[in-house]
Amino acid sequence: MKMLPFVKAANVQGEFRTPPRVSKLLLAPKYGGVENVSMGMNITEVGSMIPDHVHEESEEVLFLISGRAKIVIEAEGEWEIGPETAFYSPRGKKHRRRNIGDEPLRIVWVYSPPLPAHRS
Repeated sequence: MKMLPFVKAANVQGEFRTPPRVSKLLLAPKYGGVENVSMGMNITEVGSMIPDHVHEESEEVLFLISGRAKIVIEAEGEWEIGPETAFYSPRGKKHRRRNIGDEPLRIVWVYSPPLPAHRS
């Protein structure tokens, strides 16, 4: 079966995580088509967050579609950002994001290289 070069986020169920948020893996080597990146989106509930975590082998670039976020990057700083803002999390640096707005936080993310779980 030939892979389509696109996927509609609305057709991807996603994985519920705690604190309350949903992560949707949209494009990844394990689905075929792409090889060197993975892409998805995260919908974080009002008042919730993506807790501290580190990506030792991957860079992460992100685009905030809607909502307001406080981003914190270890030894770099913390910032409040709004819609239509691109940002990144450096490889090997602990980072987190909190929804500080009054609507779900919608973020698109890309890892390069893909995380190990996105490969198989």
